[in-house]
Parts: sequence; structure tokens; C-alpha cells
Amino acid sequence: MGFRKICPLKLFSYSALAIIVAVYTYFTVTTYAFVNAYIGDEVWYPTAAYNILKIIFHITPPMYFPYSNEAGIQTYVNTCHPPLAKYFMASTILILGYQPAAWRIWSWVLGDLMLIVAFFLGKYLLGDHGYRAYLGGIVSTLLVALDPNIWLLHGVAMLEIYVSFFGILSLYFLLKKKLLWGAIALGLAMASKEPAYLLILPFLYYLGDLKKSPIDRTIYGLGIPIVTFGALSLPIIDYYGGFLSWLKGTFLDRASWDITNGHISLADVSQISTPWGWFMNIHPFWMGFHFYATTNPFIMLLWPILTIIVILMKEKNLIFTSMWAWTEWLGFLMVYFLGNHTLFSFYVTDFSPVVDVFVAVSMIYLVDKLVLRQERKSSLQGSSNIENGDNDGNNKSF
Repeated sequence: MGFRKICPLKLFSYSALAIIVAVYTYFTVTTYAFVNAYIGDEVWYPTAAYNILKIIFHITPPMYFPYSNEAGIQTYVNTCHPPLAKYFMASTILILGYQPAAWRIWSWVLGDLMLIVAFFLGKYLLGDHGYRAYLGGIVSTLLVALDPNIWLLHGVAMLEIYVSFFGILSLYFLLKKKLLWGAIALGLAMASKEPAYLLILPFLYYLGDLKKSPIDRTIYGLGIPIVTFGALSLPIIDYYGGFLSWLKGTFLDRASWDITNGHISLADVSQISTPWGWFMNIHPFWMGFHFYATTNPFIMLLWPILTIIVILMKEKNLIFTSMWAWTEWLGFLMVYFLGNHTLFSFYVTDFSPVVDVFVAVSMIYLVDKLVLRQERKSSLQGSSNIENGDNDGNNKSF
């Protein structure tokens, strides 16, 4: 009986997931594969990936597309951000040569994989079994697939999709208590871009419930992510000629760069947004052509509302999932108040897949708990009253 009940549910859910991913892939390729030009900040990152191959690894793949027109671009390796995303881009540039499709492929792949991770995270948060869990997985996947910010950022060769993918993957492994994989994924997120650095804080907090030993918490929460980050940085350390030179040329310069204006002219008001403006899609960043890094105000506004509700209801895993995303948002807020007033709407992709899953799961949880269960309770009470009425009638007949 259980086999007949569960298997069709699994089959339907996994089939729906496969269809969503296939459709997403189709529209991704048809939208982005034929844009034979740099989109947004692609003027920086693919060129840096190519230069890493050429300057650091001494490999020169064929160029089927010209460098961008930025100053000093032919020797630029983008050390103001960690290197992992550029390694991914470099791997496909090495195989296919320097051209737009080559440097975007990994973003497309990670976008697809993110849909799958969202499914399993949503499913797990709702119990991992039963109709409610599978519904949570499918709705989570749909919200991520329909997220306009992720849709743009997963289609182009920028850094945000790497942060968001490895970030949500780390969260999933952590909640599943697969600590080694969670710590490695966190290190990969940190090696993609700076906003992931702050995820060490919620990671360590959650570890406190799983590992009582300070040594274990240090190993999983700090040691493994830092070693992962450091291992991926070794070619850049060698490029700088040593650890201290690398530390100054990357970490210290990044800290200075991240908290100051200058990422864009302050006169470009329509391109600059604030962390609170993201909730209402104020000043979505224009990437060129018809591409805007828009946000979804409906989902963004539901996020704080649902966070308050799940806190009041003391749903630990839902609270933690929301706090994971809030940690990155608060990081951007901190950067803003430290002096960087040139923030952009596409930064939302760093944490929005977690927000999408949280909103999907919380809505299903609340509907099930407050509406459906109440209806079931009323139905049971009605049945009980009918039975009592029948019993009264039977008693009277005697």
C-alpha cells in the first residue's frame, strides 16, 4: 500500500523537476547563446579568466572574440575578487576558445543545478517525505526558475551565480548534517565572491547544535572552508610571489574597495540601488540590450513578513534558512553604511535562491498548519458530532 502511494508521487515530482529543468535550459540557451557581445560586467570576468590562463598558467587558447575596451584589460586578472568563477570560465575557454558561449556555459549549468538543489532543500524543509514535502520541492524550484534576478545572472558570465549556487548547496548539506560537504561548499562560495565570507557566521551558529566540541566546530566551520579557499588561491598566491604580497594585494585591497564608492559614477543614479530598495525593485541595473537585473517585490516583501511569522512559531529550520539569506543582505547593508553607496540590484542573486525556497516552504507550511489542519480538525469534529447524534437517537429508541 505504502509503495503504491509513494512511488507515483515520487515519479510525478521528479518528472516535473526534469521538465522544469529542461524548459529552463532551453530558454536559457535560446536567450543567451546568440548574444555575441559582452553583457554587463562580462567585460571584466571572462577577460580575466583568459588572462589567468595566459599569464598564470602560460596557456594561450585561440581568441574568437576580441578583448573588451576597458583600460589595461590585456593583463587584468581580477584579483579584487576571489578566483573560482574565473577558473570555471577558463576551463571552457580552454576547450572552446575565447567566445561568449564558452564563458557562459558554466553559469547555465549552475543555474540548472540550482533548480535541483532548491527542489531537495524545499523537500527536506517540509519533512522529506509525503505530498507536502514534494510540493515544497516543486514550488521552490518554480520560484527559483521564475526569479528575474537569477534568470539574468545565471545567463551571463558574472560571479553572482557561483556565490548563490555554492551558498545554497552549503545550506542544504548543513541542514542534512553532511558537515564535510557543507564546509567544502561554503569554501567554494567564499572562493567565488566576498559576500559569502559572512556565511561563516550562520554556519558556525548551526554547528553549535550539532558539534559540542570547539575543535570540531573550528575544523568544520573555519578550517575546511579556509583550506578550500586557500587551495584554490594557490595559483594567485604564486602570481603575487608569496603569501604576504597576496594578502595585501587581495584581502586588504578588497576590504578597502568593498567599502568605498567608485564601482560606478555616483551620477549614474538609475544604475545604483540600496539594500532596502531591492525590496521594491528600485533602480534595477541595466546590463545592456534588453537585460535588467530586476527583483520580485512580491517575494522580497513576503520574506521579512514570513520571517517574523516563523520566528513566532519557533520553526527552527525555517528560521535558520531565512537567517542564512539575511546574513548576506545585512552584509550589503553594512558595506553601504561603511561608505560604499554604489551597490547594484544584481547582488540580490547572491542570496535570492535561499529567499525563494524559504518563501515557498513557509507558505506551504502555514497553509498546511493553519488552514488544512483546521479543516481536518473541523471535519473530524463534525464526524464525531454525527456519531454522537446517532448514539443519542439509538439511546432514545430504547
